[in-house]
Amino acid sequence: MAFTLQPVGPADVSDITRIFQSAFANDHIMSHFHPRTPDRLKWDQDFQFFSTQIAESAAYGGRLTKVVEESSGKTVAFSKWDYPHALTAEQRAEKKRKAMEDRLKKVVEGSNEGLMKDFFTQLIAGRERWLVPEKTFFLHILAVDPAYQRRGLGSMLIRPGLEDADKAGAQTYIEASPDGLPLYLKHGWEPVDKMVIDMGKHGAGSGVEVMPFLMREANAPNKVGKKIDL
Repeated sequence: MAFTLQPVGPADVSDITRIFQSAFANDHIMSHFHPRTPDRLKWDQDFQFFSTQIAESAAYGGRLTKVVEESSGKTVAFSKWDYPHALTAEQRAEKKRKAMEDRLKKVVEGSNEGLMKDFFTQLIAGRERWLVPEKTFFLHILAVDPAYQRRGLGSMLIRPGLEDADKAGAQTYIEASPDGLPLYLKHGWEPVDKMVIDMGKHGAGSGVEVMPFLMREANAPNKVGKKIDL
């Protein structure tokens, strides 16, 4: 089975929304965001989010890429890289305003508002601590259709961004889900920080969930089998 990389365009919104929702359906934190939200409403929300990302992200260094299975033409994975970019003061203010607007849009009927506020507060704080927009490469989203996982598609989407970061001598930042963590460690990322959420506090279970924040130095070697303690 052969796969190719292609740029994402407006006609791909449904495909990447489908892949995103299926890839993160059982995520240790995000799967608890909308316990009572109708599926149609969740779909509309994510569809609008990705429509906006495709339309506007290029202004902020965004590059969306999909993996297509050649024989069927089916889109089976995608990524969104944010490349280093310079912003005016007005653009920085607008980006921050849009980020807040996007977070508010996610709180819809049936949402766990407390959990989402905790998650996004820590997520944005981590980005403000570790990301330098003019210098840092950021792997914002990586999602693979569950039926096509463990076929090297994640690495296929990661490598072009890492090659460009290495050429630029730049760091690369990512927030890691449990499923993605081994892949990122393999490609040279190292933990620098983490999000810690008491799920019981938000009525979403009884344990504490952790999301590592990782940074990769330019030209970092691959580390197959590397593990970390969370």
